Amino acid sequence: MGLRLKRIAFVYLFSYLGVAAVGFGLFPTLTLKLFFSSGDYGVILPRLLGAMMGVLSFLLFMIYRQGDWPKYSPFTMMARTPLVLFIFYLYYLSRDPMFLIINAIILPGLITTAVGTALQRSES
Repeated sequence: MGLRLKRIAFVYLFSYLGVAAVGFGLFPTLTLKLFFSSGDYGVILPRLLGAMMGVLSFLLFMIYRQGDWPKYSPFTMMARTPLVLFIFYLYYLSRDPMFLIINAIILPGLITTAVGTALQRSES
């Protein structure tokens, strides 16, 4: 059960990164509106963010495709934890609801990975 949850979380991770990459990369203004952004970020930085998300999504997809995802799953959890905290800090600074929505997208996968890791350890 733990490994299955981790697999679901890994697929969720590269999927939402891929969708966000297309959104921010090709449709930055619309995507910022869909995320209820109250800040003015222009179109250049969201497109850069989209490109970076696209590359990361591609790398994670290739790891998944090669079957190496169980090895890297805990590292995605370790990377997302400080990211979530930093995004909460950005919300604190800006009061832009977009940051809460981004965390609402990240947290289910992070929690699923953590639960899957705990279950896998208890199963061993």
